[in-house]
Amino acid sequence: MRTIVTILTFLATLAFAQGQTKKDNDNCSQEQLLQDYDYFFRQLEQIHPDPYSAFGGKDGFDKAVKQLRDKLINRDTLSTNEMQAEVTRLLSALHDGHTYMGYGNASKKVEDGWIPLKLKVIPDGIIVNGYTPELKALKGAMLCEVEGESLESVLDRLDKLVISENRYGLMGKACTRIGNTNVLRQLFPTFNKDQVSMKFRMTNGKDTLVSLPFYPNGPFWKNIVWTSTDERFPHKNFEYNFIDDNKQTMVMCINSIVSADIPNLESYGLKSDVIVADIFAKMLREMKTANSPRLIIDLRGNGGGWTMIMYAALYELYGKRIMVTDFGMHAATKVSEGWLKKNNTTLEQFNQNSGTSLKMGDFIERPSNISSFDWFMCADMNILKAQNGEPIYTPKEIYVITDVQTFSSAFHTAYMLWKMGAKVVGVPSGQASNTFMEVTQFKLPNTGLECSVSNSLQSCFPKDHPMAKTFTPGIQLSYDDYRQFDFSKDAELLFIEKLTK
Repeated sequence: MRTIVTILTFLATLAFAQGQTKKDNDNCSQEQLLQDYDYFFRQLEQIHPDPYSAFGGKDGFDKAVKQLRDKLINRDTLSTNEMQAEVTRLLSALHDGHTYMGYGNASKKVEDGWIPLKLKVIPDGIIVNGYTPELKALKGAMLCEVEGESLESVLDRLDKLVISENRYGLMGKACTRIGNTNVLRQLFPTFNKDQVSMKFRMTNGKDTLVSLPFYPNGPFWKNIVWTSTDERFPHKNFEYNFIDDNKQTMVMCINSIVSADIPNLESYGLKSDVIVADIFAKMLREMKTANSPRLIIDLRGNGGGWTMIMYAALYELYGKRIMVTDFGMHAATKVSEGWLKKNNTTLEQFNQNSGTSLKMGDFIERPSNISSFDWFMCADMNILKAQNGEPIYTPKEIYVITDVQTFSSAFHTAYMLWKMGAKVVGVPSGQASNTFMEVTQFKLPNTGLECSVSNSLQSCFPKDHPMAKTFTPGIQLSYDDYRQFDFSKDAELLFIEKLTK
């Protein structure tokens, strides 16, 4: 395989929006499910930049795929859901959050049941941030054990059941999985109880063992009490406001990187009421008028979107500096039939348009800087060109807040702001810095399941760099910090406010 350099559209897709899966189609026969199984792994090999290394090479990959296929053949019955779960187990070795067969649901042996708690990842571990009224004493308590096993041991087991890219991503999956009856049966094969035992470290430092009952989905969850939010802070997508009367600190919430000027936006199952370049420019002009020294960009809970949307916002914030900065974010995209189809072209057309002589399986390298307006996704580039390289306004202090769900293009946004000098605050992203990226999607012919396979390899740091797997914020809150702010959902924002005062 050869590696060449050319201009290529680099998309970090919104995985949760574009990866919607149809309901299980259990009318399919075992033979049809196995046909889908074979189809999925053929596509995976063609599209994925490196499906083999995690299995010790191609022979190891082929062996693992065959062994699982043989296991599925020998089942008395096989459902779509069960196939999904088994394929997810195998794919967990890739640690690639953009590659999956539909959703990796746990095999359902009985009706789902859930514990009456909601959990959240902080730098120190997992805490309770939602509870039913009778469990109020567990507010902010840190999870230590499940069924007599340490959290670390449980995470090691879960790592073989779900797809995650680093330990924080795994803890994020634990928050939504380990309180579920069917997941618990996979974690503990002999588990067959109507309650689960969990040990928590309470806010007073004492350990408490609790037996938690299970409840079905439905109206019961309306009783959940969440930790508080601060109404001064914006919580809607691209909403912004000053949080103080003298307009010293501006906060913008970005929980999805989409823009109304994206062509055919609704065809992706998305919608947006704002044009990012317009709303960002408006915010910066308000800050300039007030001579505001501080901007906080809240990227918590942001699963991604289109990275190139944010280039316009960064240009408005920094001017031509972003076009001469080497971000060190290298991407190599593998050419495949699926990737060409996604881009509505053929190999011959692509070679002709780009002046290349690519072959299937070759890699296209993207430059690690934004050297041209051609990279931007913005409906009216004349607005940006009128800046003549100057920023609209650059505050003296810029903070970026991340959590485990800051993923894909949201991760890119946090990373690029960090490279431009912003301070990152909060919880490490569940996405690895050096990882697989940009998806090619397809449907399985029989079940209709929508699948996703990464087609690019991203590298932000040397392989042995401490942040190659975990992009660690420079400022992380301790457990005591969260406790000081009564475990508020906006603890990171409150911390920055206190820090800057």
